[in-house]
Amino acid sequence: MSDTSDGLRSQLGVKEHSNNLTFSGMKHADFSLQSYSITSGQPFDGVRSQGGATISVLAGRKHSKPVGDWYNAQPAGAKLHTHTELNAPDELNFAIRGTLTLDDGNGPIVCQDVVIAQGCWGSVNYWWFTAPGMVESDEDVRYAGQAGTLQCSQRGRPIRLHFITESVDNPNCDTIIVKVTYS
Repeated sequence: MSDTSDGLRSQLGVKEHSNNLTFSGMKHADFSLQSYSITSGQPFDGVRSQGGATISVLAGRKHSKPVGDWYNAQPAGAKLHTHTELNAPDELNFAIRGTLTLDDGNGPIVCQDVVIAQGCWGSVNYWWFTAPGMVESDEDVRYAGQAGTLQCSQRGRPIRLHFITESVDNPNCDTIIVKVTYS
């Protein structure tokens, strides 16, 4: 694409960003994409592991109702968010569904059918996170955020993960804390 086209795309609000989400408490994170939704006309170039416990969704940032509707229609349990007062999103920039693989140093932990989305509230981009079977939890919550528990697997055996979001007052809306419970 020429510089002129890049300039026009930029003026129209069409720009690809590295939208990073970190899973604090993990040594590694990866995401295998199965499906996605993005606002019409926005770029999408997949999901990459950024090394360590961070994944990056390479996509534009323009929220729309069809993406919010897609996210809300996915099979899911409790819906966690990193910065908003909403119970469910109305408009989102993009949403992805797939397999989230985390590693806490004891081997890969596989979570199926995870749905992750990004929205915006004013100038803040924030994240939504859910999966079938996720239940709300107050276990290990030390912040004024939210927590959810999800059954995943590690080397074929069940394992519980606690996903914790921090307070809406925390400016770091790009982190979800993960704690493992071995049964």
